[in-house]
Amino acid sequence: MKKFVLILLIYLPIFINAQVILPDSNFEQRLIDLNIDSDGIVNGQITLVDAHGVVELFLSGANINNLSGLEYFVNLEKLNCHYNPLNGNSGSPYGIINVSTMRNLKELDVRASHLNNINVSSNTLLEKILIGNELGGDIQIINDFKMLDLSNNLKISHVDASHLYNFIYLNMRNNAADSVYINVEDIDNTTKNVCIEVDDPVAATNGTAPYDNWTVIGNHYYNQNCALSLEKFVNENFKIYPNPATEYVSIEQKENDGVTLKSVQILESSGKWIKSVKDNFNQIDVSHLSKGMYLFVIQTDKGNKTEKIIIK
Repeated sequence: MKKFVLILLIYLPIFINAQVILPDSNFEQRLIDLNIDSDGIVNGQITLVDAHGVVELFLSGANINNLSGLEYFVNLEKLNCHYNPLNGNSGSPYGIINVSTMRNLKELDVRASHLNNINVSSNTLLEKILIGNELGGDIQIINDFKMLDLSNNLKISHVDASHLYNFIYLNMRNNAADSVYINVEDIDNTTKNVCIEVDDPVAATNGTAPYDNWTVIGNHYYNQNCALSLEKFVNENFKIYPNPATEYVSIEQKENDGVTLKSVQILESSGKWIKSVKDNFNQIDVSHLSKGMYLFVIQTDKGNKTEKIIIK
């Protein structure tokens, strides 16, 4: 026992004075304004005790680029990062936010923060999440989420994924909330049809239990496996011809339904990349290609399709 007390006396001051590095001065200034950073000085750090003592954190509109250090706020129940131009790393132009350490988190607002991905699988108590955009907001800091997986968040009752240009997939499996509100409305509510993955798509479509207390705004449909549904749609919706080809190939899209053709990647049969085509899809020049088989990868905002094309 005496040994334990001695160890505690040795290490307690170290814990109290342990520092959390904050590379973004605007982030730290907001913490000072909220009386969270106890030294009151923008010096690139706060104490671990300061971070652990925060239950609610409001960072909206603080012009924060880098949220490194946020992961030490492990006792947060409410986090609002709305409207911040977050930056990514060298591999992605979009911002980064790490909430995996916040096991008590119940409400999360990251609207219009230049994000395209977030992992909330560790936040099992989460009840409310907002990832959408605002009409008339700064086009430089809008979110561009394509999907959101909430299958590990059984208590989710409020989801705002509105005004996202490319949002197509929401996983709501395993939900056990008494009532659910979901907003996937697009800007004009006509350009996309969001797949909502649920345990019983028939019951969800008919509005019967346990989905009788669900309210969903925006064009949507229910499916047991949205990934396969979207993949099947892309495979059936696009066709490349002629095959074999000599001078050009064309991409035929049977129906739009909110699917946007982004690019066509041309690869050798070995998988070696040759070139990327980003326009004029109705007449892709292949006259410069040597005879043989090639892989044409059609890339859309709802998935990819690969076709083998013979060049004669």
